Amino acid sequence: MLAAFAFAGLYGWTAADSHWGRLQGLTQLQQQAALAVELARLPEHSSWSGSRWKAFLDGRSQAAGAPWGVLTVAQIGLEVPVFSDTSTLHLNRGAGLIEGTAYPSEVGNVGIAGHRDGFFRVLRDIRVGQEIELRTITSRYTYRVASVAIVDAADARLLQATAAPVITLVTCYPFYFVGSAPQRFVVRGILISSADSGRSS
Repeated sequence: MLAAFAFAGLYGWTAADSHWGRLQGLTQLQQQAALAVELARLPEHSSWSGSRWKAFLDGRSQAAGAPWGVLTVAQIGLEVPVFSDTSTLHLNRGAGLIEGTAYPSEVGNVGIAGHRDGFFRVLRDIRVGQEIELRTITSRYTYRVASVAIVDAADARLLQATAAPVITLVTCYPFYFVGSAPQRFVVRGILISSADSGRSS
């Protein structure tokens, strides 16, 4: 009898786990599909350079990895897919995670780069106190802009690992410059909230 109860309990647990896994998988697929539809829209590009817009359009016909998130700063009209690296193709199609920096699910410094004459040109209008939102399929992270700095191109101190969860947006500077820009425009945000499956924490 005890064996029968144990078997029934194991079966019930397995069935519940399978059901939960199925629901979780379906939810993630729905979220991924919604993300794909959102990112399929053409971005607002009135401030982009002509060459960057052409590179973006050319990049849409090339095979690339799927973005793992969307970066948004509503106050300046920024909404950009975030890819797992800063390859030429990915930066022509969005923004990229800087090698060696953290993912948002980790405690540390999430470094994201973008082109100054493309998606990240609107960073020129960002202000301290505004909010940066980073969404993945399962989570949402909100940061508050704590500082904006202009540093030498070789100065990588703001991309170093941190003990606190922060985000660092980097683009070349000046925004309107012919040739290789000598400086970097760096925005640092501090995590103020995160949400998983619709629950804030």
